[in-house]
Amino acid sequence: MWTLYPLFCAILPCLIYQIIVIRKVNLKEKRNLITHLIWVYVFLFYIYLALSKAGIGSIWDIGRYGEIIRLDEINLIPFSSSGALTYILNIIMFMPLGFLLPLIWERFRNFISILYTGLSFSLAIEICQLFNHRTTDIDDLMMNTLGAILGYFIWICIDNLFNYISKKIIFENRYEQTVQDEIAIESDDTNRKTINLPKNEAIIYLVLAVLGEFLLYNFYITY
Repeated sequence: MWTLYPLFCAILPCLIYQIIVIRKVNLKEKRNLITHLIWVYVFLFYIYLALSKAGIGSIWDIGRYGEIIRLDEINLIPFSSSGALTYILNIIMFMPLGFLLPLIWERFRNFISILYTGLSFSLAIEICQLFNHRTTDIDDLMMNTLGAILGYFIWICIDNLFNYISKKIIFENRYEQTVQDEIAIESDDTNRKTINLPKNEAIIYLVLAVLGEFLLYNFYITY
């Protein structure tokens, strides 16, 4: 039971938000919402894993270690961390963020959005780590952001590959398609794009997941 507790803390605020938003979506849009929500929960599960791996502090940690913020646990000197493995793991941890954001949400299909989102999410984690015994490290911030950027470029490569394959298949079969088939395909594409959700949906999920872990998760009640 307790193994699901941190996952519950991260996802519950997002679930409440989803219920409120989906109630406002019309019936036609709800039929096209299932695939989107599946990917959203893949994204949320990744966020939970990232927060768990980072080990962010919570409001329940405030005052447990004497001083609320301990300056000796803050590193503001770039590239002072020991071991290359630390850098590599921090890069890998944020690569799914840079990949999933443009895959699920069209507004993140540009470099600047990924850069700011990766930087902001990593900064939120580092700030929350001020309240527990984990080091708040500028190297983590830089490597996490780099990981998000690399994940974005991987998405670009895969997306371009799929677009190339799709165009090649269409080109080879264009003479075999009827006008009716083309109309049906266009109609189907239009229907799939009728989902009307808030443009800041991904950012809201990130904020709610971090706040959920920070405000709801109490490490000590699991023992």
